[in-house]
Amino acid sequence: MASSTFEIGLSGLLASQQGLATTGHNIANVNTPGYSRQRVTMETREPQFVGYGFTGKGVDVQAVERIANQFLVDQLRNSTANEARAAKLSELVDQIDAQVGDALVAGGVQNFFESMGDANDDPRLMATRQVLLESAKSMVSRIAEQEEQFNLLSRSVNQQIGGSVQKINALTGALAALNIDIARGAGLASGEPANDLLDKRDQLLNDLSQLVGVQTQQRADGMVNVLVGDGQLVVTGGTATALQPTVNPLDASRMEVGLVVGGTLTQVSETLGGGELGALLDFRDANLIPARNAIGRMAATLAMTLNAQHRQGMDLDGAPGGDLFSIPPPDVNALGSNSGSISLAFDPATVGDLTTSDYRLTHDGTNFTLTRLSDLSMQTLSGAGPFTVDGLTITVTAPPAAGDQYLLQPTKFVPRQMSVAINDARKLALASPVATASATTNLGSGAITRPQVLDATDPALLNPVQLVFNDPPTTYQVNGAGPLIPYTAGADIDLNGWRVQVTGTPLAGDSFTVSSNAGGMGDNSNGLSLSAMQFQPLMSGGTATYQEAYGVLVGEVGAAAQQARISRDALGALTENAQAARDALSGVNLDEEAANLLRYQQAFQAAARVISAADAVFQSLIEAARG
Repeated sequence: MASSTFEIGLSGLLASQQGLATTGHNIANVNTPGYSRQRVTMETREPQFVGYGFTGKGVDVQAVERIANQFLVDQLRNSTANEARAAKLSELVDQIDAQVGDALVAGGVQNFFESMGDANDDPRLMATRQVLLESAKSMVSRIAEQEEQFNLLSRSVNQQIGGSVQKINALTGALAALNIDIARGAGLASGEPANDLLDKRDQLLNDLSQLVGVQTQQRADGMVNVLVGDGQLVVTGGTATALQPTVNPLDASRMEVGLVVGGTLTQVSETLGGGELGALLDFRDANLIPARNAIGRMAATLAMTLNAQHRQGMDLDGAPGGDLFSIPPPDVNALGSNSGSISLAFDPATVGDLTTSDYRLTHDGTNFTLTRLSDLSMQTLSGAGPFTVDGLTITVTAPPAAGDQYLLQPTKFVPRQMSVAINDARKLALASPVATASATTNLGSGAITRPQVLDATDPALLNPVQLVFNDPPTTYQVNGAGPLIPYTAGADIDLNGWRVQVTGTPLAGDSFTVSSNAGGMGDNSNGLSLSAMQFQPLMSGGTATYQEAYGVLVGEVGAAAQQARISRDALGALTENAQAARDALSGVNLDEEAANLLRYQQAFQAAARVISAADAVFQSLIEAARG
């Protein structure tokens, strides 16, 4: 009986000792990230049959159980990935918001047109002409400075993508090694899990979710497979497959993420969502590229439309106006394996239709397909071309073949390479090459407007033309001869590359002259036309002025920044709730552990007294036997 009592006491002593050790382990890890509290599960030993019935044999420790719920763990992991993405996206969009909102570009455009107005006050003054020229250079410099800020941000995004990939690879390597340790531990413990290793693995998965969205697959051997994106395996049991930062084959400035699948490096950037890496990739495509292209679109449209008007004017020396600004052609990036080739140009007639998107052009052996990357809208281009789309002209310069692919970046490099095309303020074409006049003998109330030059290259542009009104003055003739032309007050009269309107009520014999403006140094007709372009809807398909289009960019970026902040705060609250739910179940409660400590200590002491009592009985039996 003493022996049986001794064994019972010893079993209780050992069970209480394990309870004390487990409680102490919980207390020691109260501040360990990802730690799940543990508890001892005890089981009564099988009873022993004696003549009068069954008698107990004590207690066994069945297991040290890890208190965790996989649903709560997965919920926290997903919330962490979403919050990390939102926080990173908010940080990045705030940078663009600060850049476009500081009036760097808008202020430069406004100063340019104000200087144009000053020069128009007296086009003969070299001082105001020089200020206008310097304002043009300042505007171009500001546009280039804005582009450089975007370029630096783009480089930073590339560096952060590479850094995130390195961190992901380090974590997946650690997860694969931990998988092996967990499987080995389960084998040594007859299938019982290694609790602390499971916590460590969950914490690594949580760390990984801060970088990229993660899914897991539980295996029978205790290992987990880890997937990112839309199902790319990066950990298979004890083997990790590294992500690789790669350069986009069509854009060397664009960092992509690849994964070796079946011996082939496959680009997976578009499938990666969640976490900081997902935010970086999303920000680049949804925010940075459109904002960068918006500046380029404004620069290209402004340069081409102002150039077109400036060429209609006459400079201070009586020479025709030339281009005011110089811009590069739209950029084309061809796949190295292409058979054909194309060229890309801005279409002067539809330059106002330029968008803020890049494009992908592919050939299937029969037709081209143009995909606008901002909204993935597709357009089939059949035939040999040229093709005019969204303010661009695509010209096929060498026969295409199936599989040919191009990346079109129409406005990306315009701000960086834009320049003022003239250096002499005398070359500013503020005057019109033709002038209008009313005969001093006119008796009616008719008046002729300043001429608008439509085609400065028309060989008859400077030929003198007289519009003579007949009797009755409901018709007029050109140079007093030819067909009778019906008169409508204010209607356009287009001849020899110019346009005028006659208003009012001319009388019979009244005449108006359009002729060369040679010597018209004080004329500001073309300067006024240039100034008026500030308020003309020349962008966004004829719906916005230069500054309105820029204002749309500022508004869109501001709205995106606001939305990103709202998402960051909301998802942060969800993560806090998910963490609280997980901690309520798995976290260490020091009050509870203190109570457990006292309970196991008392049980330990009681079991020790059982052993002491058994020993006393045993000693009494020995003494009785000796007597």
